[in-house]
Amino acid sequence: MKGMETSILAFYLIFMTLIGIYFAKRAHSSEDDYWTAGRNINSFVGSFALFAAVASSSSLMGAVGSGVALGLPFLFAYGFGAVAIPSFALFLIAGQIRRSGVKTMPEFFKIRFGKPVQIVAAIIVVLSMTFYMVPQLTASGLIGSYVLGIEYTTAVIFLGIGFTLYAALGGMWAITYTDLIQGAVMVIGMLVLSIIILADHEGVGTLIQDALAVDPAFGEVTQPWMSYFGLFIAFLWFGVVSPSAVMRNFASRDAKTARRSALGACILYLCVFIFGAIIASAGASLGIIGSLDNQDMIFISVIEHYMPPILAGIMLAGLLAAIMSSADAMLLAVSAGVAHDLYKGHINKKASEKSVTRIGFVVMMLASLVGIYFAIDPPQLIAIMVGWVSGAMLSAFGFPLVLGIWWKRANMAGALAGMIGGSVAFIIMAALPFALVAEPIVAAPVSAILVIVVSLMTSPPPEEMQSEVDRYHTHIES
Repeated sequence: MKGMETSILAFYLIFMTLIGIYFAKRAHSSEDDYWTAGRNINSFVGSFALFAAVASSSSLMGAVGSGVALGLPFLFAYGFGAVAIPSFALFLIAGQIRRSGVKTMPEFFKIRFGKPVQIVAAIIVVLSMTFYMVPQLTASGLIGSYVLGIEYTTAVIFLGIGFTLYAALGGMWAITYTDLIQGAVMVIGMLVLSIIILADHEGVGTLIQDALAVDPAFGEVTQPWMSYFGLFIAFLWFGVVSPSAVMRNFASRDAKTARRSALGACILYLCVFIFGAIIASAGASLGIIGSLDNQDMIFISVIEHYMPPILAGIMLAGLLAAIMSSADAMLLAVSAGVAHDLYKGHINKKASEKSVTRIGFVVMMLASLVGIYFAIDPPQLIAIMVGWVSGAMLSAFGFPLVLGIWWKRANMAGALAGMIGGSVAFIIMAALPFALVAEPIVAAPVSAILVIVVSLMTSPPPEEMQSEVDRYHTHIES
């Protein structure tokens, strides 16, 4: 066990839990408070919250690990897509979907297309967000086993239940304000580590030379072009198709705040990937990637090599922050999908707000346990797992959502065809011997074609649904 690092991580986890307890009463007072923080989040807090929601363990451990293992071009493909996440969402959906006045993405689909689309969307949200927990829990297990000196499985269970607790207690209020802290810890920690690395190597040029001297393949293209393009578009669309990211728009005070939050998150994400490239180069220069049991551990190896214990503890807290800030947003999306969209939306429409938020609490705990079960034996590199989930959500949600916001003629039949057809196409491509994480290159266009063709071949949506599109593009706030 590493005493200093353990103490810092323990303090950090306890502090996050106390924030959850502090917001518990307010969060459980109404559904609006639990799912959207009373729609009262300003742009400064919203910027960090959106950034922290999309900057998962994949953006830190995963990006660095895959960058060292698969080459710097792979990290750049990931980084360019990820940095563009908030700005892409800013123009396509941020203000428009905030004006819809809904609490969840499936609820948006209900108002725009009808109940059948809401049900399908809620099921996809629950499945995708639960699987998305796996790479976050994998990273927590790697950090926990390294710092605490315990078995990986034990670390996954302990830390997984730990960060689920504050999210389930405090809902979106706790998640948003813990994400403010976690986002700041991530950015500052990576900045400090990057400065130490550059000082040790006497500049960027020398650092790259040192990395290439140890690993000449570090700067080479190692995958088919479709893998880079598929990874790029999967992450480019993440802020549009991920329920955990989209829900941040619902928590903003108004559409203008949602857009400002997206712009702020873009700047923060840009900083993180500049720092990530520096850290990956340092990892390559160590020449130990081949000796690691898990290649994502290279980030932790860099921390251990360059930082003294107290700074290492803070940086490890930054890694844990990346995990917690994304995992809590995913858990909230899962619980909202079950409690709000399925239970209250279709099973018990007269359910009280308190009973719905309590069901949401239980669902969060259950989803966390399912994620823990699969994370005990994770299937791939963290970045690859996240790429799969992002690609699946793009294939299912991307065009039904965007066309629903921008095209009045899109109807229920088209949305259903696009969601189901895109999902099936993704599964087929994933089952074939295809380029790594390139599935959405085929599946997303299939979804787009189905939405357009089926909508044009069937009756137009009712006038009240078409009028919703006009409301998304006005300056009237909900």
